[in-house]
Amino acid sequence: MSAHRENEQLVKEKFKSVGVGFLDSKKRITLKNKVMKESPLNHMKIDALEILLGNEGDILLRPMTNIPSKELWIYQNPRVLKRIQKGLQDAREGKIKEVKNLKKFLKNL
Repeated sequence: MSAHRENEQLVKEKFKSVGVGFLDSKKRITLKNKVMKESPLNHMKIDALEILLGNEGDILLRPMTNIPSKELWIYQNPRVLKRIQKGLQDAREGKIKEVKNLKKFLKNL
């Protein structure tokens, strides 16, 4: 997945004000701790921010997490991703059972 998207996208989200940040002498801005502690950001592992620029100069920072290349195939295969998400949901709901013979179980998948 690329950190840069070629196509323009329409953003349809609601926003709330969480404070004001000021540019330093090098035109940088820091995200206040308050911003990173707000939900849903406080539950995310963020290691990059995608920058989107609106027609009127609005700037949107979209949180991103890098995915190791060896795991990327999961996200590129909707069927696999859906099955993993279903398995995680089942586990959260306690719909699990112990596998006695893992080798046999994996062979039968």
